[in-house]
This record gives sequence, C-alpha cells and structure tokens, in this order.
Amino acid sequence: MAKSKFHRVATEGATADGRKIERKDIEDMAATYNRETYASRVNMEHFRGLTADGPFKAYGDVLALKTEEIEIEVGGKKEKRLALLAQIDPTEELIAFNKKRQKLFTSIEINPNFAQSGKAYLQGLAVTDSPASLATEMLEFAAKATVNPFATRKVEAGNLITAAEEFTLELEDEATGENSEVISAFSAMKAFFTGLATPTKTEPAPPVVTPPADASDYAKFSAAITEGLTRIGTVLEATTKANDERFTKLTGDLAALQTKMETTPSNTFTQRPVSPGGDNRPRADC
Repeated sequence: MAKSKFHRVATEGATADGRKIERKDIEDMAATYNRETYASRVNMEHFRGLTADGPFKAYGDVLALKTEEIEIEVGGKKEKRLALLAQIDPTEELIAFNKKRQKLFTSIEINPNFAQSGKAYLQGLAVTDSPASLATEMLEFAAKATVNPFATRKVEAGNLITAAEEFTLELEDEATGENSEVISAFSAMKAFFTGLATPTKTEPAPPVVTPPADASDYAKFSAAITEGLTRIGTVLEATTKANDERFTKLTGDLAALQTKMETTPSNTFTQRPVSPGGDNRPRADC
C-alpha cells in the first residue's frame, strides 16, 4: 500500500461554504477520524460516481489526519494558524495525474455535526484544478445562491466544502520492517558482486596460516557425498528397470501383431470351393 506524506488540506480561518473553518473544527476532525467508523475516500471535484470505471470513481483513501501549527501571511502580517494535514493512500491513476501537473489542489468535505456528536468529521477529500482564490469565490457564490450547485455532491446536505489547498503528492519510503531487511540484503549482495567486477588495488596482506581442517569434517562431507550418490544410483536403477519392462512389453506386443498380420487373409483373397472328389476328366457320351 502506497502512503503519501502528510500534506495540508485545510487551514483555520479558510472559507467553507460561506463560513470560516474554526480551530475547533480542525481539532475535531483530527481527533475523531476513524476509518472503521467512516472511511473517507478521495474523489474528483466532489463527484461520487456510480461505476468503478467511470471518470468520477474513487482515487484513493484517507488514512489519517493530524494538526500542525503553521504561519501564514494575512493582510501583510504573519499569523499562526492551525492546519489539518491528511495522509492518503492514492491509486496509481492519482499518482499519474499529479505527476502530469493535473488536479494539484485538494478540497475537503466537512460534516460539522457528525452522527449528532456535536463534533466535526472529515467525510470526503476531493482533488481539483481550481486554485484556492477561485474556489473561495465559487464557494461564497454557491452559499448565497438559492440552489447550491455543490448540494448534489455532498454526503449530507449540511456538510461544508472547503476552498482548495495546493498539494504535491509525495509518497513515503516503503522500505520498512521486513522489506527493508530484504532490500538491505540485496544491496549488500550487489555491493559484493560489484566489488568482484571492479576490484580495487589494495596492499597485499601477509599470508595467514590456516590450521588444518578437522578430520570429522571430511568424514561428514564424504558421508554426505556417498549418501547422495547412493540415492542417485537407486533412482537410476529404478528408472532403468521400468524402461526395460516397457521395452519388453512393446517387443512382445509387436511380435504378436506381426503374427496376427501374417495369418490373417487379405481382403482381396477368395477361398477356393471344396472339391467333391473324382479325377476331374471329361467323359464322352457314347
């Protein structure tokens, strides 16, 4: 599973359907998000498609949320604001979109009173091409309109859609746990064989006197070789015997077939009628 690095998806004070996102909203979403309770998915432009192969299918899942204090410039002055950061599991298509500089902004859908708990919850994350300023104007217009154009895109009518935040999809390194050990082992092997291919000049080391090997080691090695050869001989003997039996049977079958063919009359042969006797000489009528 590919995991993205945490990236900002909402900021305290940003616009969400005509109202500002409060600090408590940010804190609630980070504290309450639980995939077993409600797993938020990544969609495109807040549309949720009905088919798995359409243009508005899911493009990933939100794995985790956390908060972080950031410093932004407001009216020429720098202020500290609380930001909401999300970690997602993107599909290969979303990764490809981002590499092509498509769908570079994210916008979240907030349920301000999730399950009547009185706390905000993240119910969706969308990727979009609309920059933050344009999205803010669209959301303010939508909030004042008689029919909100975003209404059909929400999970619940009372949910809020935030202005977009720019993001770059960066994946975390996956070389962790057992995978890292395997990769490390292959790296060591590569380094070893590379060293053999391109040996470096080193000062000759003094010869090391190696003590003679233990006689028991030779005995074990010899016994192992003998056992292996014995097994091979047994297999070859059994195979040879089976082949001999098959050959003998085939030879017998062939001889029987040949005898049958020699004693079977041809289809064009006609049997001579049985003679009734006599000398077969014509007689004169006197």
